[in-house]
Amino acid sequence: SQKTAGEDVIKPVFTQKQVLEGKDVTLICNYTEAVNNLQWYRQYPGSKPEHIIMFFETIPKSEDALRLTAAADKAAKSMTLTISSTEVKDSAMYYCALEPTVTGNTTTLYKNRVRSEIHDEKQDPPHFKN
Repeated sequence: SQKTAGEDVIKPVFTQKQVLEGKDVTLICNYTEAVNNLQWYRQYPGSKPEHIIMFFETIPKSEDALRLTAAADKAAKSMTLTISSTEVKDSAMYYCALEPTVTGNTTTLYKNRVRSEIHDEKQDPPHFKN
């Protein structure tokens, strides 16, 4: 579908990521228009998306209790979510969103998923798939 006037577009750089437990992982979304604030949501299988962090385009934000840091590069129109010291429970679907977003309206939510897997050190490192 084509972009209409006034419509903001946001999409993930990776649709899936694998990461070793305990390592940090960064999810990235690119967007087309400057915005006041940006959102990240997380969805576990069988559950509704939950809002996990909101931040301003020019001010990074951390949620230490959740091991999350969100930031944006205004010039590049790129936003990131870094999950520190990943745990198996971090395996979920992650959505990046522009304001305004109605939770449950999947037309304004785009998938960005991180899958956490435990690997033996002797195995090949996990691959990153675009």
